[in-house]
Amino acid sequence: MTTPPSTDPGRGPNPDRDTNPAPETNPDTAPGPATDTDPGPATTAPYTLGLRLAAACGLLFLLACLVFTGMITLGDAIEGDGSGGVLIAAGFWSLALGAVAGVAALVVPRRALVAAQYCLGAAGPLLALMD
Repeated sequence: MTTPPSTDPGRGPNPDRDTNPAPETNPDTAPGPATDTDPGPATTAPYTLGLRLAAACGLLFLLACLVFTGMITLGDAIEGDGSGGVLIAAGFWSLALGAVAGVAALVVPRRALVAAQYCLGAAGPLLALMD
């Protein structure tokens, strides 16, 4: 019983392999810009989950800053003349703008939005303290 000749290019005689030029001179297998069509993985993809988690934690940070700003405002109302100043209002506006930046950072994760969210959140109690 005989076995048929192998069609595997690495085993047995192959007339195509013997007649083809070397791979480095063969234009069909030479690497080059015309054969490289894969752009590769996106460079920003691994960071979107981290930025979204940072933005979600930033919303919790804004909630804590809101409570702290409210405590400062109530303390100022009891100890002071009973009315909030301009800086207290600016502190609450800062927290509101931080919340807008946080939601925007959840939708479109950008480092600048997350940084703005945290900065505006920290500015709320600081502005209320200055009043």
